[in-house]
Parts: sequence; C-alpha cells; structure tokens
Amino acid sequence: MKKKNRKHSKIDGLPSDIKEAVEEMIKSDFTYKDIVNYIKNQGFEISQSSVQRYASGLNETLQSLKMAQENFRVVMEETEKYKNLDVSDGILRLLSNQVFQSINNFSEDQLQNVDFDTLMKNAVALTRAIAYKKKIDIDSKDILENGAEQFQSMLYEVMADERPDLYREIKKYLKEKSQN
Repeated sequence: MKKKNRKHSKIDGLPSDIKEAVEEMIKSDFTYKDIVNYIKNQGFEISQSSVQRYASGLNETLQSLKMAQENFRVVMEETEKYKNLDVSDGILRLLSNQVFQSINNFSEDQLQNVDFDTLMKNAVALTRAIAYKKKIDIDSKDILENGAEQFQSMLYEVMADERPDLYREIKKYLKEKSQN
C-alpha cells in the first residue's frame, strides 16, 4: 500500500485569514476566477489551476470528514440501541467490518500489490485493541461487582444490628425474587 505524500499549495502559504476566506469561498461555490481575483487583490499571485487543485483537495478532505461523521453517527445510534455496547465496541466493529470489506473488494491485481506485512501488523493491532478492550471491560466489571458486594455486605451488617425486622424482610424479598 502506497503512502500519500503531503501536498503543498500556494494557498497553504497564504496568511491564515486569506486562506480561511479562500476556503469559505470554495465551500460557497465561488468560481475559481473569483477566488484568483480575490487573492490577487490581496497582493498575492496565483494561477487558476492552483486554486482548482487546492479546491479538489479541500473538497476531498471535506468529503472524508462527512463520511467519518456519518460513520460516527451510525456508531452512536447503534450504541444507544444496545445498552451493552459502548462507543469503543462500535468503533472496533466498524473498523473490523471496513477491513474485511476492503480485502473482499480487492481485485487480483490489487492483491498482488498488497503489502501483507503492513496488513498483518494492522490486523494484529486491531485484534490487540479488541482484546485490551475486553480485558478492561472484565476488570471493570469485577471491580464493580466486588464493590457492590462489599457495600451490600456492609449494609446488611448494619441493618441486621440496627433494624433486624427490615433485614429479615429484605432477605425474604430477595429470596423470593431469586426463585422466580
């Protein structure tokens, strides 16, 4: 898998206020000619093709952000539906699904060009993240259960000493519920 080089544009070299204005103009569908004229009026030289290349990259980035936001929205909706599923579980499931879909969609030529060392390292990293998450969940559950048991034990001791009638009533109620 080939790594992309970072693109440098003349617009990246403009003062931040002008660059922000140019980005807003691109988002607002100004023509490239209008944007070139704006930049020239600010005292900088730029070609229309430079603006077009920058706009293409910006639009690609904005599209990626929209896709990421949509994916995150879906993860959040799923975690709200299933109370036992937290956000990190949803993200890990989404990532796993995307990895499998990408591999399944590879053509024969793409499979020949895949850097399997990188792919395996990423798969192992994802597996470790899932295992680490499960370990943290188990540890947290154990801590919570131990704390709840200690609290319950302390509460019963105090109740048995100070309110034996209430203690017997609660024990009876809990026994009935556990039998149902």
